[in-house]
Amino acid sequence: MSKKLFRYSEANKEKFLTSDDITFSDGSVATPEEVWHYLTEEGPEKYPHAFEININQGSRAIRDETFPTLLKTQYLALTLSDRMEKAKDNGKSIAFIQGGQTIDPYTAADTIALRPFNVGNWNHGRHHGKNINENAQIRKEKKEKSYHDMTFEACQTAGYEHIQEGNLRVDIVAPYTTLRCSDVSYGVEAHRHGPNQNVKLYNVDFPLRNQADKPWAIEYFSKNLRKLVGLLDETTGRTTTEEDLLKAIKLHNEGRRLSIELSDLWWSADIPPTNSDDRQTLSSLGHLEYGDTQASLSVLKEAKKFLAERVENGVKGPGLADNPKRLFVLGSCVWVNNARSEADGAIIVGKDDGWSTVNALVDEEGDPFYNLAKATLNYPYEQGIEERARWTIDQIKKSRAEGVIFIHRWGCNTQASISRAVVDVIKRETGIPTYIHESEFGLQHEQEHNRVSAFIEML
Repeated sequence: MSKKLFRYSEANKEKFLTSDDITFSDGSVATPEEVWHYLTEEGPEKYPHAFEININQGSRAIRDETFPTLLKTQYLALTLSDRMEKAKDNGKSIAFIQGGQTIDPYTAADTIALRPFNVGNWNHGRHHGKNINENAQIRKEKKEKSYHDMTFEACQTAGYEHIQEGNLRVDIVAPYTTLRCSDVSYGVEAHRHGPNQNVKLYNVDFPLRNQADKPWAIEYFSKNLRKLVGLLDETTGRTTTEEDLLKAIKLHNEGRRLSIELSDLWWSADIPPTNSDDRQTLSSLGHLEYGDTQASLSVLKEAKKFLAERVENGVKGPGLADNPKRLFVLGSCVWVNNARSEADGAIIVGKDDGWSTVNALVDEEGDPFYNLAKATLNYPYEQGIEERARWTIDQIKKSRAEGVIFIHRWGCNTQASISRAVVDVIKRETGIPTYIHESEFGLQHEQEHNRVSAFIEML
């Protein structure tokens, strides 16, 4: 049975065509005309699941058509698979990294760094013509196989399954071993026993817990970053200098600062200027991902102008209730069904995961390896329970959140073990209601959303 697909209205085309080009790292551009054609013609044919109207799976009947930045980020997401295949055909090196880290050293070494979500997008983008449920089933089958190949105790195998099977041409698996996830090191080591023996493996060892201000820890992690860059250079055949890393740090600092400005502007609005999904997109653009740092930065630079116009004019994000209840979400690689939460009268105004790294500005004076190591060891998300909770409280206050949901996935031992302690500090200091939820594949199941809906109703 054919599914109803969302279609961008021709009435919004003229405004979109006056926006800027997307400029890529190789100097090529995607004009607004090309982006519009892709989103209205090629994309719906190739990836119907991305346009399907299915609120139970979080796919909206109402989208924000008049915010050009959001159309461009959808374009970058949908074209990622094709762009990664093209990059590999042209000899580009690709690294698989962990979610809770910045990508400055990989950019410096002329290597595309992909977090788990984008590794999944690369693989799933190779399947064309699937509806939203078919696409979800493919994802779950891949996860299930990986559970057997690796361990059922891993929270979600985080994209390793695609590399281990040799489906994706990833050159090196080299994540930071942060506290954020308990199974990162295991995932790397599991590749030594998998069928794909061509990929390089390296755990960028991260001194854990209360080491942020200790000189030995900064020096130790700095040496590990130098070793990482050396391994990346073995793959690319180039030599990365300190000047290259400083240049990458400045590039990513620009993205981080812009993202912080966008979030502060969004939070300052009396009326939420976008829906939950689009707020998160604007926030996460600061990571400069989508497989191309320059493309992400070019889209991010334009975003502030459009958002400022909305805030000034009191524009409300499409589909939102008047005065929606403001929720802040905690936890690694987790989400709620934003579309259904908004139908229940709420909006997600922030998430700690990912936002922690966007806030990690790096000093641009002195040894860039030392400075990057110091900034990384100060990620708020990686600190002790009290420190992490207090930083989160600051973000909750800035966002004016009225409720907090802490979600942890099955097998995520770190997040599961600290969730109660973190929310207890938050509740003690703020007095706002909190809710802890264990999830497997995210809150797309009916029974899981019912619990979130009940929390919203309580608010």
